[in-house]
Amino acid sequence: MLITSQPLNTEISEKYERDSKTEIDAMTDENIALQYIGCMFNDIAGKDERRFDIRIYIGWLWRDIKGKFYDFKYAIRNRYKWRKTLNEIRPWEGFDGLICVMQTHLTDYLDTEVKYGHSLEEYKDLKIFTVKETLEILERMRDPHEYYRKRRDAVDQNYPDYKSLITKYKYGGRSISGDFVQQGDGWVGIESGKDPRRGYFEFIDNRFEIKKSPNQKETDKVLAELDNYYIEVDDAYKQAELDSDNDFNRLGHLLKENLYTWWD
Repeated sequence: MLITSQPLNTEISEKYERDSKTEIDAMTDENIALQYIGCMFNDIAGKDERRFDIRIYIGWLWRDIKGKFYDFKYAIRNRYKWRKTLNEIRPWEGFDGLICVMQTHLTDYLDTEVKYGHSLEEYKDLKIFTVKETLEILERMRDPHEYYRKRRDAVDQNYPDYKSLITKYKYGGRSISGDFVQQGDGWVGIESGKDPRRGYFEFIDNRFEIKKSPNQKETDKVLAELDNYYIEVDDAYKQAELDSDNDFNRLGHLLKENLYTWWD
């Protein structure tokens, strides 16, 4: 993928043509005075014209002064525009710092393109559309866990509000395990970990013990529903991975197709 230019808006291109028309008209075959071989910049002035000229010196000095002022103006402007990003990023940050920089730069470009873009309308609209899509993808990628949370939340809303077993230890510390729903005086569910117990549980002397269910049919129904819940949660995780992969692929495509043309 190489850099290519896009068609200019007619009104803007005509303005540029008017500004440079005099110079272009002077460079015609009829006005050729001399031709010779040389190096760009070093020999373009001609052997007989390479002499110190105060006007040339002043012209270059003035251009240098204008360039320094231009740099200073944008140094102030950029420190204001980028202040939040500069305050957020850290040397040890990984992808989120990089994404934050990309978002800030693209948002800044988007504002400029909307106000001052000079491409034909259809090309300008495409730039704006693809930049906005890129920013949406980057926002999702800043928090990778959100892919799974959204899928998990969609599953959770179709099931009971499962509770977990919390275990407190004598010398400090707590652990959390399993998913359970209340049934009568006890709880039905499945523990976490290796060889988890499943069934109907009651608390006996502050210990969570498996007991005979007062309604085995209802217990089996809850356990079957819980098994299905785990399947859907696992599918949600797999789908979240696909969602993330799709965003990476789409981002790569957007950058490949537009990176060299957004700023054209």
